[in-house]
Amino acid sequence: MSQEQITQETVPVAETTETPTEAPKQETQIEQPVPTVAKSWKEAIPEELRNDPNIAKFTELESLAKSYVNATRMIGQDKVAVPNNNSTDDQWNEVYDKLGRPESADKYQLDVKSDAVPFDESAIKSFTENAHQLGLNNKQAQGILDFYKNSMEGSLQQNQVNMETAQAQAEQELRKEWGGNYEANIKKAGAVAKANMDANILDMQLQDGTRLGDHPAIIKGFANIANLMSEDKLVSTESEGMAQGIDYSAEISKIVNDRDGPYWNKGHPDHDKVVQQVFNLRTMMNG
Repeated sequence: MSQEQITQETVPVAETTETPTEAPKQETQIEQPVPTVAKSWKEAIPEELRNDPNIAKFTELESLAKSYVNATRMIGQDKVAVPNNNSTDDQWNEVYDKLGRPESADKYQLDVKSDAVPFDESAIKSFTENAHQLGLNNKQAQGILDFYKNSMEGSLQQNQVNMETAQAQAEQELRKEWGGNYEANIKKAGAVAKANMDANILDMQLQDGTRLGDHPAIIKGFANIANLMSEDKLVSTESEGMAQGIDYSAEISKIVNDRDGPYWNKGHPDHDKVVQQVFNLRTMMNG
């Protein structure tokens, strides 16, 4: 065997093994559902919750959240059962006490100071007793009292304004009518009113809120009465009284206390004379 043959036989022939190339796989895309966007936050919750009155009253999610937070904070705190028309007095009193009503009527601490409206102890006591019976706490009772004080103070202030306005108007009207005799007539009218009228009567308020004694017609009436009386008679009576040391008060009492005398008997012929005598005595006594 020749050398070439050996060489050919001993040299192996390399086998070529080719790995077949696989065709690229195509990925299968799965379509995902498109999420439905709720038109409002309520559509994202079940219908039975959505229609619940406790949820339906909220229009904003923020309001619902705040309400929930407030509700959780109330857990564990004292509860107050709301009474109704069928509740007993004890049930109502229990609520009043929980809402801050004092233990008793004398436990109220109220500010009763007022420059215009003086409150006596009996009035305050009556008020606190009623406030306690109605179940008011101290803040509520004070609020009602303040309202009353402010209202009364306002009324008194308005009355003062009305009185001053009426006085100014009366003075203007009488000065225009009396002219230079104004001061003299006012003095005469005042003397007659003081001698014969109770001050409380003159302080009475008319329908328009003005004082009776400030009305021009009243003032002119007293002035006319004074002018009808003789000045000489007044001077004479005064002089005689001073000279004789007459006790005007005793003389008036003597005449007025005689129930069977002419002063009280309108049919007596001396009735008018005696009434005028008493009038003069009162005028002299009061200056």
